[in-house]
Formats: sequence, C-alpha cells, structure tokens
Amino acid sequence: MKISPAQSESFLRKPDGSGRVALLFGPDTGLTRERADRIAKAIVPDINDPFLTASLSSSAVIDDAGVLYAEMAAQSLVGGRRLVRIQGAGDGVAAALGAWLKDKLGGDSFLLIEAGELDKRSKLKALCEGHAEVAVLASYVEEGPALQRTVSSLLQALGAKIEPEALTLLCSALPPDRLALRSEVEKLALYAGKDATITVEDVTACVHDAGAAEMDDLVFAVGAGQSKRVALLCDRLFDEQTSPVALLRTAQRHFLRLHWARAQMDQAGLGAADAVKKLQPPVFWKNADAMAAQLRRWSPARLDAALSRLYEAEAMVKRTGTPDKTLCARLLLSLAG
Repeated sequence: MKISPAQSESFLRKPDGSGRVALLFGPDTGLTRERADRIAKAIVPDINDPFLTASLSSSAVIDDAGVLYAEMAAQSLVGGRRLVRIQGAGDGVAAALGAWLKDKLGGDSFLLIEAGELDKRSKLKALCEGHAEVAVLASYVEEGPALQRTVSSLLQALGAKIEPEALTLLCSALPPDRLALRSEVEKLALYAGKDATITVEDVTACVHDAGAAEMDDLVFAVGAGQSKRVALLCDRLFDEQTSPVALLRTAQRHFLRLHWARAQMDQAGLGAADAVKKLQPPVFWKNADAMAAQLRRWSPARLDAALSRLYEAEAMVKRTGTPDKTLCARLLLSLAG
C-alpha cells in the first residue's frame, strides 16, 4: 500500500495503524533513515534496547527465512511491542518476506525495512505495494517549493529566519541527501546566531561551497563548454562520494530550465536576459549572465538531444554492473564538447 506524500506525515506519527510492515526506500537515503528512526521511535520507547529491537542483516534473511519468522513471532521480555529492523534491504529479501506475509504465524512485532533506490522492476517493491498490510513510503529528493518549505521549517525550529533571496540560494547549494542537508542548515543557523535573519552573504560564507554548489558549478561548466573544468569538478565530486544519479539529475534540471527559457525566446520573442528573469525559482544573480550566454548558444534541437541523452544515461547507470561514474563523466564531457 503506497503512502502518498500528503499522507506521509500522519503515517510517520502513527505507523502501525494499517499493518505490521513498512518499506522505506528511495534515492534520498538520509530522508529514508530519518523517517525510519521516527517510525522506530513510534513503535518502541527505546530503539537501542536489545529486548525491544532486533536488527537483521539482509544476508541473514536471504540465507534463512526462519530468522525472520522467529523474530517476528518473538515476545518482548520486558513487555510491550517489539521492532524488527532490516537495513540495506534489496530484492533478495522478497522471497522470505513474501513467505512470512502468506503464513504470518502470530506475534505482534513490527517489521521496518529500509532500502535504497528500487527500480520499477524491483520484486521487493512490487510485493510490498501489492499487499494491503504493508505500508510503502518513498523518499525522493525534494526540489523547488517543497524543498524551500522543508528548509524554512528546519530554520524556524532552530530559531532562525531567512531572506527570500538567501533561501533561494541556500536551496540551490544544499546537498540532496536529507541528513547532509540538515547538517548544513544547522551549521548555517549556528553561524548566523540566535534570532538572526540569514542573508545571502551568510549563505555564501557558510554553505555555498557545499557539494551541491559544486554540482551547480559543474552543470554551468557543461553548458558553457568548459571541458577542463567539467573534468576537474567530476573528479572532485566523485571523490566526495557524490552519486552519478545526483549529477545527472542536476544536469537534467539545468537543461530543462534552459529549454523552457529558450522557448520563451523563440515563442514570445524575449531576449536571453529577459527569458532568464522569467525562470522560477530565480537564477542566482551571479549566474544570470552565464545562463543568458548559454541560451544564445544552445538551440532547441540541441537541448532536446542533450536531455534525451541525460535521461537515457540515468536509466543506464541504475543497471547493475554499469560503470556508472565513467558513463556519467563521459556524457557530461561530451555535452560540454
């Protein structure tokens, strides 16, 4: 049973209302972990209590489905409900989970399964989405207004305010992973001080050198044809363990914005600078001239071709065994060329 974005908050507050199993997955592993911890704390009073919580490895469940049966049927020695947690799960656990869902031999333990990104052909995802008593919650990287709302809420909880232009810049500079994002926001709030209103200067000084800002620099370098800079930034971001999928999606967003702005030039007769001003969220003022220059350089046909190659590359790097970093870097260098 899929949990929609609108239902996610109420589910996280009361996760056991519809069954005994929850699958959390998605590209934002930090958000998955954050949500999993919230669910765990809603099920048991102390997630570190070994009498209340059992952690199973995926390999243990794959090797012996009886391990899952035993933990799900076990009773707490101190009273109350137990939590069984499988982290880093993949399709390999689908067989054991499917068998247990069919038999379900007593007990009231809650099973929390955490996985990374699962594609449309995933057996684990299909099994869980097709079962009425399994809640499925996807953790996707937030963008646009949703990201701004999240960041504003985090800052408000920390007692800080932020100027609109600074919020736009901050959201463009933050890393996509929720845990890393939260860390950067907390660092910024501490830097600005209690009851402060965060400015563009604060963001530039504290956050704008983060990994996501380098991703932004990378895609601007791709669009400007700066091949040497593309190669340098790719190496640096991969050294920082940045996901090739994250780079490709950042490039997709950049070229989609170029495509939309180029359409304003061709259909509405706007100049490049005026087309850039129409973009939402707004282009950071320091990048406006570079964006306009790229609009003059890239034709609609070339933008279409670039986007097609970027989407195809994302599908390819998700396949097992694909040299994902090499494929990503070669494509970005090819586009820059």
